[in-house]
Amino acid sequence: MDHEVDEVAQVLLQKMGDSSEFIQKAANESLGIMVANVTPARAMTALMASGVQHPNALVRKCAARHLLTVLEQIGAKKLLSGKHVVTDLLVGTLVKLAQDSHPDTR
Repeated sequence: MDHEVDEVAQVLLQKMGDSSEFIQKAANESLGIMVANVTPARAMTALMASGVQHPNALVRKCAARHLLTVLEQIGAKKLLSGKHVVTDLLVGTLVKLAQDSHPDTR
């Protein structure tokens, strides 16, 4: 499933923003299953690409929650000892989330 993560994350996050509460709950649970069953690096890049930049606060909140799960799986030491390009992107993303106007996203 790793090669389809970007598309799956994009569709599920879109459903978070434009659907009923029932579908939002199912999409959130599906994202959790996706995060648990793909490599953490792929899940991290998919969530950063699709969710963090989304205009809908609910989508950003959901992406941030699942991104936190992935970051906890990887661990701080491994995250910060990686390639500088990935580290810079991650730090930029975390700063953007920390400055988000929606308190649940922060």
